[in-house]
Amino acid sequence: MFYIHPDECINCGLCLSVCPVDAVVWDEEITPASQAFVAINRVFFGDEVTGWGSPGGRDEKWVSDKDHPFVATYEKVA
Repeated sequence: MFYIHPDECINCGLCLSVCPVDAVVWDEEITPASQAFVAINRVFFGDEVTGWGSPGGRDEKWVSDKDHPFVATYEKVA
């Protein structure tokens, strides 16, 4: 999963163009069923998962084999 830091997102739309499964939506378009993923993205960057805090944007050094515990329950797709 590609995680988006909710406090660092500047709504540029780049993630929309690179998501292979069209899972990224604008804040105003989040369905109630997907609302939990806002918190999941926030937790991913916190001490509970990566401890990255606010990394300051996307960079190749911010790659992890870790997932949020909820996301880790999903079946991996090759």
